[in-house]
Amino acid sequence: MTFASYRTMSKNVPSIAASSVPLCISSIDIRLDDTSKKKVDFAELKLDSQRQKIHHSSEPGKNLSAKFDPAIAVTTERVSLSVHCSHTRMCLFSCKTAMDFSLNRKDILAKPVDPSGQRGESIRLQLQSQPTSRDILENCPRFRLLVIGNTGVGKSTLIRQAFKLNEVHVAEYECGEADINKEFTAPENERFVVHDSQGFEAGDSENFAIAKDFIKRRRNMPLQDKIHAVWLCISIPLANEALFEDGIEEFIKLRKEILGDIPIIVVFTKYDTLVNDLELEARMSGEHDETALEARKVDKLDELCIQPLKEVAGNDILHTTVSMDEEYESTIRRLIDLTTTSVDKFVASEAALAMMIAQGADIGLKVKASILGLAASVNFKGFTMSDCLSVIHKDIIDVWNFNDPHCHLASDQFKGLILKDLDKADELMPKVPDMVDLPRTAAQPFEFGLATITAIVTLLGSAFPPIAAGVVLVEWARDAYQYTKIVLQRIMTYIVDITCVMQILFLLAPPGPISRHIIKIATKAYEGACKNKVHLAIQFYCVSAIRRGEGDALETIVRMIKDHSIQADEVQGLRARMEGPVDSKADEEW
Repeated sequence: MTFASYRTMSKNVPSIAASSVPLCISSIDIRLDDTSKKKVDFAELKLDSQRQKIHHSSEPGKNLSAKFDPAIAVTTERVSLSVHCSHTRMCLFSCKTAMDFSLNRKDILAKPVDPSGQRGESIRLQLQSQPTSRDILENCPRFRLLVIGNTGVGKSTLIRQAFKLNEVHVAEYECGEADINKEFTAPENERFVVHDSQGFEAGDSENFAIAKDFIKRRRNMPLQDKIHAVWLCISIPLANEALFEDGIEEFIKLRKEILGDIPIIVVFTKYDTLVNDLELEARMSGEHDETALEARKVDKLDELCIQPLKEVAGNDILHTTVSMDEEYESTIRRLIDLTTTSVDKFVASEAALAMMIAQGADIGLKVKASILGLAASVNFKGFTMSDCLSVIHKDIIDVWNFNDPHCHLASDQFKGLILKDLDKADELMPKVPDMVDLPRTAAQPFEFGLATITAIVTLLGSAFPPIAAGVVLVEWARDAYQYTKIVLQRIMTYIVDITCVMQILFLLAPPGPISRHIIKIATKAYEGACKNKVHLAIQFYCVSAIRRGEGDALETIVRMIKDHSIQADEVQGLRARMEGPVDSKADEEW
C-alpha cells in the first residue's frame, strides 16, 4: 500500500512542529484506490502518547472521513497515522493489515477554520492497493546495479556468484575504456542488469564526470531504469598500500550529492587472501591459537579497511567483505541481504523484490519473496480451479527464477506432479471428530532440510523407478471456483507443496539449465521427506477452520512454509552430503 497523491517525506523536510504558526487538524479523509479489494476498518492518529481513533459511522468501506470540532492541536514533531484495513486474498484468506505513515506539514492541506487566527489543517490521503507480483515485475522487471571498481578487483566473479551465472564479463576492455552506459545482462537470468564503471584514478577527471552524469540522468528516469544500488568494489590492500585512489576518495565524499537516496555499499573483495596471509603468518610464528587468530583477522581488517573508510566517509556508509571461495559463500549472502534491505528502505519495495528474485545465492530471500507474493489480492470468482492454480503456480515459479529455457516448470507435466496426491489427505486423516487443532509438522526448520537431503541421497543411491508425469487434468480442476473446505484445502496444499519443491530444486539446481530429471528428483524427494505430513496438517486446519467458522488460512500457509524452510546457512552443508552435483545432462522425457 503506497501513497498515490504524494511521496513519503525526505529527511530534509521540516517537521510539523517546526513552524511558528500554530497547527490544528480539523478533518481527515482517507480514500482507497478504486481497484483496491481492501476496506478501511478504522484509523488512528498518533501524536506522541496521544491516540485519536477514527471509526466508520456505518459499515466499513473504501473511504473513511472524520471532522474534529474543536480541531486537534498539534504540539509535537512525532505525528503519524495508522490505517487499519481488511481484505480477502484469493477470495479465501481473510487478512487484516495496518499501515503506519509519518506525517509532516507538507502532507497536510491548509484550510482556515477558526476566525480567531488558529489554523485548521485537513489530512487527505489516497491509498493504493498492494500490487500483485506481476504488477511489481511490470513496474520493475529487472534489478539495475552499478558496479564500480578497477579491473582485477573481482567484479565478474562477484556478479556470477551473486546471480548464479555460468559466465559474465564486465571488464572486457583496457583500462579507461569502460562504457558505463552499456547494459550487461545474462540470458539465463533476465531479472538483473549491470552497468560497469572503472575506478577513478588520480587525474582521471573525465571518467569521474561521465559516471556523475550517468547517475544524474538515471535518477530522473522511471523506476525500472533507475540505478537501484551501487557496489563500490575495492581489494583489501596489502600492508602499506593505500586503500583508495584519489578519485574513489572524492566519489565517497560526494556520494550523497551524486547518488541521492541510491544505496552505496563498499565491498572489500579478496577477503580470503587476507585470511590466508594471517593464517600462514600464525603457523610460521608457531602461535596458531584459533581465538587469537580470529581476533587478529578482525583487527587487521579494521586497520586496513574500516578505519580508513571511516576517516573519509564517517560512520554512515554501508560496507562488507566478500570472498569468491566456496567456503565464504555466506559473505555473498550478507552483501545481497544488505543490498536488498537498503533498496527496500531507500529506493522502492518493487526494486527490492526484483533483487530477491534476481539473486541466486540466498534461499531465505527466495522463500521470503514467495511469501510476499502471497500477499497479492486475486479475485478467482468466475474462473475454474485449474485457472486459479495456474495463477498461483506462475507467481511462485517466477519468484524462484530458475534457469529454465525449455519452460519445464511452467509445463502441464510439472503441474501434474504437484497435483499428484493432492486429495489423499482424506485417506491419511484419522477419523477423530474432535481433533481440530493444527499439529506442527516440523519442530525445527533444519529438520526439513535434513529430511530432504536424506531423501535425495537415498534416491541418488538407488535405481529408483521412472517417475511418470501425466497431463491428465483431475476432474475437479474443471469445476468453477467456490469457497468451500475442499477448495481451501486444495489451494493451501498446492501453495505449500510447490514452495517446498522449489526449495529442493534450489539445492539441486546446477549452474546450467534445469532438467526434467532434476525436477522429478525434487518432487520425489519431497514425497519422501514430509509430503504426507504437510497434507495431513492442512486437512486438520481446514476441518478446524470450517467447524469453528474462524481461522487465518494465509497465516497458516506462511507458518507451514517457514516450518518447512531450508535455512540459508544450511545450504552448503546439505549440498556437501550429496557428494557432488546431480547430473543435469542425464535428462529424460516426462
